[in-house]
Amino acid sequence: MSVAVFLGPSLPLDEARRLLPGATYLPPARQADLVSLLDDPPAAIGLIDGEFHQARSVWHKEILLALERGVHVFGASSMGALRAAELERYGMVGVGTVFEQYACGRLTDDDEVALRYSHDDGRYVPLSEPMVNIRATLLAARAAGLPGSLCELAEREAKALYYPDRCRRAVLDRLRASGAGPAEVAALDAFWREHPVDAKADDARALLDVLAAFAADPPPPRPPGEPVFRTAGLDTLHDRERRVRVDGREVALADIADAAQLWHRDAASANAAALDRGLVLVLADLLRVEPAEEDVGREIERWRIRHGHTSDDSFAAWLRRNHLDHDGFRDLAAGAARRRLLWRWLLYSRHVERSTRLVIDRLRWDDEYEPWARAAAEAAEIEEELLFSADPTALARERGLSIDTDLATWAEEAGFNSPEHLLLALAREVRHP
Repeated sequence: MSVAVFLGPSLPLDEARRLLPGATYLPPARQADLVSLLDDPPAAIGLIDGEFHQARSVWHKEILLALERGVHVFGASSMGALRAAELERYGMVGVGTVFEQYACGRLTDDDEVALRYSHDDGRYVPLSEPMVNIRATLLAARAAGLPGSLCELAEREAKALYYPDRCRRAVLDRLRASGAGPAEVAALDAFWREHPVDAKADDARALLDVLAAFAADPPPPRPPGEPVFRTAGLDTLHDRERRVRVDGREVALADIADAAQLWHRDAASANAAALDRGLVLVLADLLRVEPAEEDVGREIERWRIRHGHTSDDSFAAWLRRNHLDHDGFRDLAAGAARRRLLWRWLLYSRHVERSTRLVIDRLRWDDEYEPWARAAAEAAEIEEELLFSADPTALARERGLSIDTDLATWAEEAGFNSPEHLLLALAREVRHP
């Protein structure tokens, strides 16, 4: 049972590993971290710490995406408590007192769990104290007999501090400046030193206990959540910022695209083809062109034949290497089917001329017209006996051409008026220029 935990300064990593051995521990979550787990999702995600000031925070919708995929998502202690309170109604599970305070509305501010820390030596060292810990310590001090008015004043003074500046010394200095009695301040100082309450660490331990029980006795798979409404921001997160693992290294999809856009052996044509595909899909949206399921199925079958992935094992391995699932590939195939329907409409609208002018114009624009003109002029004469005896499919393969559909469909999509017209062209063998 795979479990991933985002953990930083709330609890030492060594202690976490003792409480929940076998989990994958990751640094405090940043935006796109959760969505980057979903290519091969764990059974459960425990969100404890997340970045707040250092980087963009983990986004609500990527948590919703994980829930949509059937992943169990738990939150506690810090960023996890905050997000769990916000997303409890959608299926995220909150654990601990900090979560409970956010969930009931007693706490509302993000800075309640924020703190400043260093990570220079690989260990998280807190440089300030989160407000939830200060509140818990002052509550314990009051229960131990320290004056309630002093504890209330200390709480107000702590809240007034900017979160990176919150610490015991800063709070006590503000108490002294406010006129609090020296003896009372000294008593609070002594209690704070000897009996600090770390609510965040306690909640982190509680979450790890919950995850340990989850791993020991896994519940049934979580039903997939409600589909997350897609927005431009969510698409950007998933399609651009999401990181994938390649040869043991993480790389953002945007970095893969940037590399291809600049260093592809024919970058200009590759970029033009990508943009043309996008424009075709926009046109399909405008014209409300939607393929039938059988059209999409044929597109998938043709792609698998064309690329040599006819076995399910080969196709599944290709999907993993390309960081796609079956639904994602179906979306690709649906786009190709919509494009093919538009091609068919275009060819029918030019029934007599077909695609001749379009192909000639493309050759001219790409400066490939002259070599193909010479190749056509030098082509062998039509072998007339082939017109009566040849199997067109076998002849095509003999000529080195790839076929992924039946002859009539191939002829139609390639711009020929009929299968007989295609056979005429096949009979005239043309050498590649």
